[in-house]
Amino acid sequence: MRKNCKVEFLEWKYHVESLEGIGGYQPLEKHQAKEALLYLHETLGDDFLARCSAGDPCVARHPIAQLLANYAPSSRTRIAEFAGYLRELKGSQNLNGVLARLHDATQFEHDSLLIKVAAKLVGEGLRVRFEPTQPVVNDQRQPDLKLEDTLTGEVVFLEVVRQAPGKREREIADANSAVIAAMSGISFNLCYSVLWRQTPSEDELADIVERMKKCAMRALNERTMVLVEANSLEMAVCHEDVKATLLDAWCKQRGLSSGELLGPTIQFNDTARLKAKIYRKQKQLPMDSANVIVILAADAFLRGGGVARVISEVEDDVFKYDHIHVVIVHGEHGDPREVPFAGYEREHQYTRSFVDGKVGNNLMLVNQRARMRLSDGLLAIFRQIF
Repeated sequence: MRKNCKVEFLEWKYHVESLEGIGGYQPLEKHQAKEALLYLHETLGDDFLARCSAGDPCVARHPIAQLLANYAPSSRTRIAEFAGYLRELKGSQNLNGVLARLHDATQFEHDSLLIKVAAKLVGEGLRVRFEPTQPVVNDQRQPDLKLEDTLTGEVVFLEVVRQAPGKREREIADANSAVIAAMSGISFNLCYSVLWRQTPSEDELADIVERMKKCAMRALNERTMVLVEANSLEMAVCHEDVKATLLDAWCKQRGLSSGELLGPTIQFNDTARLKAKIYRKQKQLPMDSANVIVILAADAFLRGGGVARVISEVEDDVFKYDHIHVVIVHGEHGDPREVPFAGYEREHQYTRSFVDGKVGNNLMLVNQRARMRLSDGLLAIFRQIF
């Protein structure tokens, strides 16, 4: 007897077999995706998907589960990329400590960026050691990564930090998760989009979710599109068979993309938060070595007033710490209108690249007053990979 599809979703084998049903894939791409899934199964274990989903396939909060729930070819490309980074790092010291916590959705963005950066550095010939990176004595603070150039003996420490969402961002993320869980719990054949006008209260969200479920069941059974109206949002939900004729038109009228959950407008102060991250993390890095801080801040350039403003407001704080030579602000977002770009302002470097539907932004702030500095060769490697 065939298992329930929701149970199968928690098994690697299901996703390997599902590759045959995904359109738009070249044979080589499909082979690479299969090899990636098999490698993740071997490396992360049989129960990884169950642990990262808390045993419930409808709770798609973990980024790996979200990618697997998305049957667009680009999602499997990103999974293959992640598996490639893990392959590159095989045998690196203390990697098992990072692998052991990859199921934790609250830590995954930090750890996946750490893995990505470490793999690229290993690809350039450096040796990496994950935490603990220094002797474990007297509550010694531990940087995330120790880098060593085996040819020159140069040692550098690197710290990765994620700029977590603020309170209102977390509230809307929780609201979106509730919507996704409710729709996934009914059927994977549903398509929907949401335009939030304001963040709902806890009680209002519970009421909205119940209304959504009723509307979703009607849309599913009648093969039609149903609207959900509330003080907090507009929503349309339909069966996938009528997405192109009904949902896409509804979204176009509102400036939405099909499948998007957008809004509400929130006021931000990203540069102040960047400076606070640098202050806290510089204390974790040794004073007698050159150091690098990588900050994951996906929307810093969009919400911080542009690259020039981020540089002008953050660089003075970088200059305060003479044991910090480089601070990198990294982010990704989806916007097909963006174009690749590379530019410099004094020693600082900003690059924008477009890969697999995502725009990657990297701002490298170089501390001209640093007492402890990367060698020219190692600095060039960082400029190349960011």
